[in-house]
Amino acid sequence: MKSLVTLLAGACIAVITGTAAMAETVVLRYSNWLPPTFHIHQKVLYPYFEEIEKITEGRVRVELSAGPLGPPPRNYQMVADGVAGIVWSLHGYTPGTFPMSELVELPFHSTDAEENSAAYWKVFKEVFEPAGMHPGVHTLTLNTQPAGQLFTSSKPINAVSDLEGLKIRSTNSGVAEALTALGATPIGLPVTEMRDALAKGIVDGVSLTDEALYNFNIANLVKYELAVPGGLYNASMFLVVNQALWDQISPEDQEKITAISGEVLARKIGRAWQDEQNEAAKKVLADGLQVTTADGEMLEFINERLSGLDQEWKDKMAAIGIDGEAAIEAYRGTKQ
Repeated sequence: MKSLVTLLAGACIAVITGTAAMAETVVLRYSNWLPPTFHIHQKVLYPYFEEIEKITEGRVRVELSAGPLGPPPRNYQMVADGVAGIVWSLHGYTPGTFPMSELVELPFHSTDAEENSAAYWKVFKEVFEPAGMHPGVHTLTLNTQPAGQLFTSSKPINAVSDLEGLKIRSTNSGVAEALTALGATPIGLPVTEMRDALAKGIVDGVSLTDEALYNFNIANLVKYELAVPGGLYNASMFLVVNQALWDQISPEDQEKITAISGEVLARKIGRAWQDEQNEAAKKVLADGLQVTTADGEMLEFINERLSGLDQEWKDKMAAIGIDGEAAIEAYRGTKQ
């Protein structure tokens, strides 16, 4: 009888210990809305998720969903509501919701995606996060992409008049404003819907990067690129985790995750994306796409039409108590 009691007691302790261990494990479900083969997934995010599990000794684990847990414009809200535990997505899918993020969407100032992303993260921590840019979530990092340009299927853009009336897939509110100012018609579409829109003639072209032509399999649907020095636009991206789930993680594990996130992760994403872009730019030429670099009258026209966008953004910031000029200088001034 004594042996039986001892055995039962040991079993109870094992059950309690096992239950406690399971309770300590925080599972963050990642909404896989982009293809698993997407280069940032393969080169940066998936290894980052594996590193989280390793450094926390399994106490925090990222679980990849089989597909998107909702439409792309819902990505941020899904994390805030707990439908997803973690997501990497674009602010531009919900125009007007994150006006601070429009800083990096402004034209002419994209240089290198790694340096741009690092600078953006610093401005976020110093200015935007204290101002409440990301309510209801914990932010792990932010990043930008390489400079965005225009690609068309029906005709090249060699003169200012060529832009008039073109229907162009718009990445975000920043590029929508720019396209409208230049005489084109912006059509808001997630990146996952571009191929279908081009194939069916819903749009005449897209706002995009060279690497995306190949990563989203649309290189055969466009023939021409208009390259604007410094980019016609850029895009703001975020990696956020549900706040309640983050709060379940121990302070020690939070510290470990934070150490591999923030600027460290922003630089990794930016570097991988810029490297992909640099290789794709060579491929675009090798594949025979006609690339026109805006200069002379064309560049003067673009500069004139878009020169007011900086001030428009600063006015938006003034309305919510943020010094937009200081934010612009901090963002652009930190790029080396």
